[in-house]
Amino acid sequence: MDNNIICKIQNLDHLVNLNWLDLSFNLIENIEGLDKLTKLTDLSLYSNKIKKLSGLENLTNLNVLSFGKNCIVKYDDDDGCIGYLRKLKNKLEVLKMAENKFTNSG
Repeated sequence: MDNNIICKIQNLDHLVNLNWLDLSFNLIENIEGLDKLTKLTDLSLYSNKIKKLSGLENLTNLNVLSFGKNCIVKYDDDDGCIGYLRKLKNKLEVLKMAENKFTNSG
């Protein structure tokens, strides 16, 4: 589903056995509609318009997450992406977040 003009993540609830999802190079602003994809191990959201990480709480098998080249500026406080990811219960081993416009939010 990469390289489309997708603005909203939707209509994926029936893909409960999906383990890899590439939504790169779209126009997505919010991470939503992934709650039922609990077997997802690899999620790419590279090059979208995401301003804040959210909606990943149910992805307990997530191992690889790519959200580079988005609009995320906070990374090091409780409201930033690292603070959010630390609270999640998953199997995250690979995190790709380069090319965001990070500022020191501390």
